[in-house]
Amino acid sequence: MLKDVEITDCHSLESVKLSLPRLTTLTFSHSKGLVLENVPMLVNVTAGSEDDAISMAHVFYVLSFCISQLQTLCLKLFYNVVFAVHGVENDELCELPQMPKLKKLVIDYWAKGYESLIKLAALVNASPYLEEFDLQYRWFKHPMEDREVKDAVRIPHHHLKVFKFCGYYGRASDGELLGYILENCVTLEKIIIDPQDKETARNSAKQKLAPQVAQHIDLVIL
Repeated sequence: MLKDVEITDCHSLESVKLSLPRLTTLTFSHSKGLVLENVPMLVNVTAGSEDDAISMAHVFYVLSFCISQLQTLCLKLFYNVVFAVHGVENDELCELPQMPKLKKLVIDYWAKGYESLIKLAALVNASPYLEEFDLQYRWFKHPMEDREVKDAVRIPHHHLKVFKFCGYYGRASDGELLGYILENCVTLEKIIIDPQDKETARNSAKQKLAPQVAQHIDLVIL
């Protein structure tokens, strides 16, 4: 019986139904017509690719019957799909299904370089037992200062131990998201910062972030 399935670069795919009792790992970049049925052992999912701007709503619709059992979730997100459609803000991350067994969340986020990242906190809030959050932040344009500072629902998180931020630049929204993690993740043990612009962003992290981090948290700036 199949345990690993990958469905990528299938742009002409009309529909596919997976009924695999032993399936544990699923990777897909095209959610149109994808139906999951009888996948009680599915715990690892990767959705999206650099070539396919997959919708968050579609991802969670496909995973609706198994979202509560997932332990690892990797999402490739694009600003124009997640936060805006035809220039209008949407709320795809405002109401998310609960993911009570999720331990590791990886977000590979492609942005324009100026929007706020605080909406990503909704994914943390939907995962009460999350232990590791890995954010890989990339941009299409050079990152500028944020247009608007946004807020997120503040929910104490008692299990997140490791937060990794690849692509840190030192903008206000970078610090905003990190501030949210520091304020709400009460058992945090380690923060890993991998700056995009090594010299400038590293200096920013040392000057702005380091003073905010409690002594018991291991701050690693690569």
